[in-house]
Amino acid sequence: MDVFASSHLRANIIAWLPIKKTDTVCYIGGEADVVAEKLRELSGCVDCVPDAFGVGTKYDYIISLGAAKREEILHYYDGLNETGKLILAAENAYGLKYLAGTKEIGAGTYFASIEAREHSLGHTKEELEDALAKAGFAWRQFYYPFPDYFFAMSIYSDDYLPRQGELTDQIGNFDAERLVLFDEAKAADALIARGKFVDFSNSYLIAAGKKDAGRIENDDKESVAFVKFSNDRGKGHNIVTQITKSDDGQFHLLKMADGTEAMGQIESIKKTYRVLKELYADAGFCINRCLERKDCAELEFLSGHTMEEELDALLERGEYAQASKQLCGVLEEIRNCKPVTEFQMTREFQKVFGNPLLPHGLAAAVCSDIDMIMSNILVGEDGNRTVIDYEWSFHFPVPLNFILYRAIRYYADTTETRRKLNPKSLYEKVKITEMELAAYAEMEEAFQKYVLDGHVPMRQLYKASGRPAYHITSVLHVVDELERRRALQIYFDKGMGFCEEHTATYRSKALDGTYRLEIPVGEEVRRLRIDPGSQACTVKISRLSWKDGKDTTLDFVSNGHKMDGSTYLFDTEDPNILLTQLPAGEKTLLLDLRIDSVSLAAAEWIAPKIDAKYRLKKILKK
Repeated sequence: MDVFASSHLRANIIAWLPIKKTDTVCYIGGEADVVAEKLRELSGCVDCVPDAFGVGTKYDYIISLGAAKREEILHYYDGLNETGKLILAAENAYGLKYLAGTKEIGAGTYFASIEAREHSLGHTKEELEDALAKAGFAWRQFYYPFPDYFFAMSIYSDDYLPRQGELTDQIGNFDAERLVLFDEAKAADALIARGKFVDFSNSYLIAAGKKDAGRIENDDKESVAFVKFSNDRGKGHNIVTQITKSDDGQFHLLKMADGTEAMGQIESIKKTYRVLKELYADAGFCINRCLERKDCAELEFLSGHTMEEELDALLERGEYAQASKQLCGVLEEIRNCKPVTEFQMTREFQKVFGNPLLPHGLAAAVCSDIDMIMSNILVGEDGNRTVIDYEWSFHFPVPLNFILYRAIRYYADTTETRRKLNPKSLYEKVKITEMELAAYAEMEEAFQKYVLDGHVPMRQLYKASGRPAYHITSVLHVVDELERRRALQIYFDKGMGFCEEHTATYRSKALDGTYRLEIPVGEEVRRLRIDPGSQACTVKISRLSWKDGKDTTLDFVSNGHKMDGSTYLFDTEDPNILLTQLPAGEKTLLLDLRIDSVSLAAAEWIAPKIDAKYRLKKILKK
C-alpha cells in the first residue's frame, strides 16, 4: 500500500475549511485521491483538473496543493468569482526539515530548493506574497502546517503560533530515504524562542481572495487561528480541536467530532465537565469550564504555562528536590476527589482496560479523568491550576492510583533529564505497589488498543512502509570505518625491513577509494611496500611510476591476483604491493589507483578461477 498517497491524513490540510455543500470547488489533482474524496464530502460540486491551465468557470474555491508554480497563480485569480478563495499549499524553500536532510518532494533530491535547482517547487514566503500581489489578490492569510501540508496534524497561523515543546511529533518519511543532520525538535524550539518559526516552517498554506472575498471564518463569524487533528485513531474517537478568534479579539477553544461516529466523544466531554467539577470541588485545582455550542464543545481559552513546562524549568536549573515536591503535590491534588468508593470492576471497565489482576481495596470515583498528565494541567498567571483537557474520562470506576501512575509515567519516565526524578521512588511515594504497576501497564496497553479500535496509526505504518532515516553520526561512523579499511599505507624499508616506525598513511579524499598521490621517497629507502587497505578488495592501478620517469607502471610483486588490464583482486585482509627496484637518490612516486571493497568470502571464491584463467592464457600463448 502506498501510505504516502492513500492515508486519510493527507486530507487534513483542507478538511477544516468552511466549505459548504453549495460551494463550487476546483481541485488541482486526481479524481480518486483522498483530498478529492474529502472535498466531495464537503461540497456537492467538485471539479478535478490536472493543472492551473485546466481551470475554467468561476469557482468559490480553487485548491492547489504543492504543485503550483508562481507563474500559475494568475490563472487561479481568473478562475475565482469575486468572493472566491484560493487555497494554496507550498513547500518552504528553507523549511526546517529540508535543512535537516529531507529530500524535497518536487525535485526528489537533497537541498534542491535551497540551491534553487531546476524542478524545485520550494518557495519563500516573500516570493509567494509577491506572486499573489502581482496576480491581483487583495488579501491573503498565511498558515503553517505541521509537520507539513502532506500530513498536517496541526495548522498554526500568525494569530496563534506554536510554543516551545509542541513541534515534536514528526511523521516518518514514506516517499524517500532521508538524512538526519540535527535534532529537528530542538531546532524548532530554538526557532520559536528567536521568533523565526514562520521563516523555517516546513510548508505554507495560503488563503487568498479578491477585494470582495472574506476571511476564513466558521459559522459564528470567528476566524480560525489554529487547528489540531487527533484523527489517527479509531473512528469513534477522532476529534479536531480549533482555536478561533472573534471580532472582539477573544479566543475560543472548540472540540468537534471528525465524523459522525465521534459525536459521542464530544457529548462525553460536556457531561464530564459537570461531574468532574463536583468531584474536585475541594481540590487544589479547577476543571476548565465547558460551554454549550452547537455540534461541538467549547472550553474556556486560558493563558499560562503547563505543569510540564514548570517542572522542566526546575529540572533545567538542577532543582530536582523542588521538582519532585511540586509533582507529588499535584498527585495529591488528583487523589483529593470526593466522594471516593472502593473500586469494583465492571463490564464497561473491562471493555476499555481488559481484565487485569488488581489488589482489593483500591480507591475509585464515579468518573475518572485518566489523562491528568502534566501537559494537561495549566498554571495561570495567578498561580492557580486548571485541568484543561479531560477528553479521556470514563463514567465508571477506575482506580485512582492508575491516574497517578499515568501522570508519573508520562512525565518522569519520558526523557533522560526527567528520569533523574526516579520514577520508581515516585511510585513508592504515592503508595503504588509492584502488583499495581504490572496491572497498570497491562491496563495502559489495553487502553491504547481501545483508542485505536482496530485502526493502524501512522507510527505503526512507518515501521512497515517507511523509508530509512540515516542519522549523520551513524553516516560519519560508517564513512570513518570505510576510510579506515581503505586507508593506503606506505612502508619504507631503510635497511632494517618494513616497520610501523617508517610509514605514511593516506585516506581517500573523494570517499570513493580513489587516490592520486605524489609520495616523496628518500635516498636511504631500499624497498617500498604499498598496502591498499586492510580488507579484501580490488585495486585498479592507473599509474605507478617515478616522477619524470618513462614507465607508466613499474614492475612490482604482490599477493594479489591479476584480473585484466591493470586490475588486481586481493583475497586477503593484508593486501600489499612490493617495489624492489628503486633508483638511486631522492625521488617521487606517482600513484593513481582505486580501491573497491570486496567480501573476503567472495574474493576467496573468485581468486582460484582468475588464476586458472590466467594459466590457461599462458598455455594457449605457448
